[in-house]
Amino acid sequence: WKCLWRCPGSRLALMRQLLLPQLPARALRLTPPTMAEPFAALASSPPFAAALASSPPFAAPTDWFVYGHLHLILSLPTLTLLWLSPPLQSCSRLYKQAAYAFIGFIVIVGVVQSYVWDAYGASLGIWEFNPAKCTLRDSLPLPIEEVLWLFHHVTKTALYQLKAFELVPANTDAGAPSPLLRSSVSAVLVAAIVFGVYALGWCPDDSVKCVGLVCAFFAPVWLLVWRVGGQFVLRHADRITWGWFAPGITTTLIDCLGQQQGVWRFPSDFLSGIGYGYLKLDIALVYMVSTFAVTASGAVVLAAAEELLARRAALRGAGVPVTGEASGFGLNLGRYGEEASLSDVGRYIASGKLSLGSEGDAF
Repeated sequence: WKCLWRCPGSRLALMRQLLLPQLPARALRLTPPTMAEPFAALASSPPFAAALASSPPFAAPTDWFVYGHLHLILSLPTLTLLWLSPPLQSCSRLYKQAAYAFIGFIVIVGVVQSYVWDAYGASLGIWEFNPAKCTLRDSLPLPIEEVLWLFHHVTKTALYQLKAFELVPANTDAGAPSPLLRSSVSAVLVAAIVFGVYALGWCPDDSVKCVGLVCAFFAPVWLLVWRVGGQFVLRHADRITWGWFAPGITTTLIDCLGQQQGVWRFPSDFLSGIGYGYLKLDIALVYMVSTFAVTASGAVVLAAAEELLARRAALRGAGVPVTGEASGFGLNLGRYGEEASLSDVGRYIASGKLSLGSEGDAF
């Protein structure tokens, strides 16, 4: 049939010449469609057209393993933790309110900020997604699974930080950082911001783009958290560390699996070249730094609520009336017998101090 259809002089060939201008291309295809057909329209539309046209095909050991499987694997330890030992089961009303406020805030603000830098990194070509293993839309610069990943990662990290505050005790012998330490860390973060902006905007070397992206988008977050809540860092450093390492390391390992299965990849042109196999230093920084931004934000809120409740109780135990007359302690603690509110926690954080009045930092 195909030979007669294309054979010059045959009746079918004459019919083909007559019908060719009138039939759509799909109607003339006599061969079965390929798996790549659903992505043909996507490949010809921005912002993926240039990237897919110039990039080599993805190397994947299997066809069935897709982005959704990574979500499933990443959710297993989180669901196990929620089932065996859910957080916030035995805490005060104020602490629970502070935890919920943190989760709500970080899911909104954290996801929006992460979406911006993730989409920008994809537009630069720092990471590429396999269209055969993701759900891509012309209206979105990222696969739908990647957008859901942002929500998943932020929520999981917040949950781990809540659990770390329950399981790991605070170092109550430590006080607030010294002015020298606070200014030194601030200077380092400002330098990281400058480097990130230079790497993305002016540096001709593409190998620093990934690190520059991390510095430009997350050093400002670290700086804000450090300037606003740095007074809590030393006392709660162990909690921050556990709440950071647990989700950061697991997410980095999941990323290695995603690379191995061909779900996404990172062109070497934008990386420093430091790493081992699928474990790349630049990409590990992406996950660890973004995870710490969520962890540190939550640590400030949770630590402030815990410190405020403990110090209020100590003042009452010492016979100090918790009234408006206690403003000399640096905070309006409310009338006697009243519970503290989220606004009290906010004022306590904004004060930039660890102690209430002269009761001492090493409470």
